[in-house]
Amino acid sequence: MTPPRPLRVACLTSARGWRGSGVSLAKIAAGLAARGHQSHMFAGSEAVRRAFANLGLPTSLVPTARTGLREAWALRRKLAALGTDVILADRPRDLRLAVLASLGRATSVLYRYNHSVLGAPLGFSTRLFFRQARGCIYQAERVRDQALTRAPWLADRPSWVIPNGFDLARFVPDPEAGHGFRARYSIALDAVVILTVAALERGKGHEVAMEALERIGGSADRVYLICGVGRREANLRAAAVRRRLATLFVGHLETDDLVGALNAADLVVHPSQEDIFPNAVGEAMACARAVIASDVGGVGELLGRDGVAGLLVPPGDVAALSEAMRCLLADPSRRAVVAAAARARIEACGTLARMVDGYEAVLYETVGA
Repeated sequence: MTPPRPLRVACLTSARGWRGSGVSLAKIAAGLAARGHQSHMFAGSEAVRRAFANLGLPTSLVPTARTGLREAWALRRKLAALGTDVILADRPRDLRLAVLASLGRATSVLYRYNHSVLGAPLGFSTRLFFRQARGCIYQAERVRDQALTRAPWLADRPSWVIPNGFDLARFVPDPEAGHGFRARYSIALDAVVILTVAALERGKGHEVAMEALERIGGSADRVYLICGVGRREANLRAAAVRRRLATLFVGHLETDDLVGALNAADLVVHPSQEDIFPNAVGEAMACARAVIASDVGGVGELLGRDGVAGLLVPPGDVAALSEAMRCLLADPSRRAVVAAAARARIEACGTLARMVDGYEAVLYETVGA
């Protein structure tokens, strides 16, 4: 039997900064390239273009501030030069731009659903453009159910659920990496480190975690470590001072440093009020960290709902979060059991290969190869 031909796949994101969606698109593109497909990244900001390039991915900067004819024509020329078969659109504006740029061409458009539940509902124009897409990819069953509840017209096109996968060769339990990270940032080896990895933006729940830590009570050897960048950094720094919490902001970390930070943590807290399928939670699990996370989006499908591989709490519930933190911080043996189960769960159902298998199958189905 003749194997299907290699595909030419593009990914388009208008994200202003390096976020989880960019990380996920990069994993998809790299995984497909490793299987002989051609991948190309289209970024709407120089920061994201540079991040893709630093990962060794072919990338181009395209105008995405608007989704008019000028922007569509610029993207259309690039798609034509590459002979693109399929373009994965990251956001509603990317969907609109991809459809406009592909009109009359053989390029298929797939929408990788990425819409904030805290934002405005998807508008009429998005609905019109979505009708021209070949389908929609969701990262979790719950995310698809919530999306269809808010916008039933999404059911008019085919859909698939493909969870994120994680690099189990890079995100690993590594005590030495953790010790090295603590040394670089002058964190005592006997200090208790609670870590949150998230953009410093609205809805990520940092204030909820801070209030929960304040409820637990002061401890001279406890450090709240925050990894991420964003517009709310000054507000969060002020909140930490106001609550008298020992808090360390380390900004954006490249993968090796992030692995060190995860391994330096005694507990990882993901208090987001919205999320789809967060890389931060899966990467913490891969590093065998005990995780407490808000039950939003597909987090319950990632962690599981039985409390074995991590704990779920209602989003924004300070009392529930503080109690979960108190229980795990007071019981190192239970943390170790939860951490080991987290790694085992990711090994069983969260591999990169499984993720790439899913995308490859959908892409071939889309182009009819």
